[in-house]
Amino acid sequence: MKGSVTKYIVKGSSRPKWRYRLRVGKDEGGNQAREGRGGFAKEGEARDAMDGRIKEIKEQRSAAPKQPPKPPEVTLGAWLRAWIETYATQRCQRKTIERYRQLAAYITTAPDGEIAELAQTPLSDIRRSQIKLALFALLRAKGKRREHLSAHTVRHVAGLLSVALSEATELELLTANPMLRMKGLPTIEHGDARSLTPDEIRALRAACQGDWTFALVEVSLASGARRGELLALTWADIDWVSRALTVNKSLEQTADGLRIKSTKSKKPRHFRLSQGAIVALQFQREQQQEHRRMFAADYQERGLIFAAPNGDFLKPDLVSQVIVRRLKKAGITDASMHSLRHSHASNLISRGVPVPAVSARLGHADVSITNRIYAHAIPDDDLRAADEWDGLIDGPVQ
Repeated sequence: MKGSVTKYIVKGSSRPKWRYRLRVGKDEGGNQAREGRGGFAKEGEARDAMDGRIKEIKEQRSAAPKQPPKPPEVTLGAWLRAWIETYATQRCQRKTIERYRQLAAYITTAPDGEIAELAQTPLSDIRRSQIKLALFALLRAKGKRREHLSAHTVRHVAGLLSVALSEATELELLTANPMLRMKGLPTIEHGDARSLTPDEIRALRAACQGDWTFALVEVSLASGARRGELLALTWADIDWVSRALTVNKSLEQTADGLRIKSTKSKKPRHFRLSQGAIVALQFQREQQQEHRRMFAADYQERGLIFAAPNGDFLKPDLVSQVIVRRLKKAGITDASMHSLRHSHASNLISRGVPVPAVSARLGHADVSITNRIYAHAIPDDDLRAADEWDGLIDGPVQ
């Protein structure tokens, strides 16, 4: 680094002034960079100031460069929100996204305690023990329609955490997913799927006789179709000659309204209906013709089998409420519209219909799902197996 001290004349003054100039290196454009200062009364003052400036510049250059401030780490709560809006929305159905938001809110909106502490913890600092404490604290949190959240809901929250943290691990925001192989989570008591007995089925049909619900209940019991699948059925889905029904879509109720989507398995199903269901559908078609006549130009022609009187979609939640009222009218308790689907499967399996055939009618992705849900309905063949073996061993020698 080079510098010089020079004298210069100030116009209008009889006394000269002194200044220094420094060459301090190259600028960003590669040109010589200079700096200086003037106005000193004596040469020595200018030299002292120049030497001080040279020392200051050298100290600045020899000092270790400062590290940029470390950006704040992403907290679990912030990651859950970002994961749902950025990643889940690209892969999941709208209804699933709504459910994810509901489950995430149990953590992200907690006012205090272990749950709020977990939400505010940076991802890299989260420990398995902390998650487990928060999940058990959720069991004491107030539910929407009950005093405390159910173990079922808490397990769903745990599932959401596992999927979201797995994505964080994939993106190297975490070294490992703390939810993997986690044991001791809140347990769920799994009871047998509620299905109606033949006497209860007859009582329900009597309660719905002459009502718009009769055909819906009859087809539901005869097909095992899901509620959304039933409400999306159109007349074009029925082959009257072969009594075959095609299920290839479902009506979904979201916060944004109703929409048609693919079935849960994303595959169409084709199966035959009972003669009783066909008769009920014929009656339903006649009733619908009367509705078309009454509403005339105001009738909304969507081709739906189960529709409001004006032809529009029926709201799934309201349909479920009406079916529950019909069940109560028939003297049936602890049952819902989904019980009709269970009734179809349980009664067929208990009468020896092969599980793979029932599984195909239900639209399960795998026969093992049907076996797990309806294990209680599978006939007990243990005694028959023992008898068969005795016959094999004790039979006549050939």
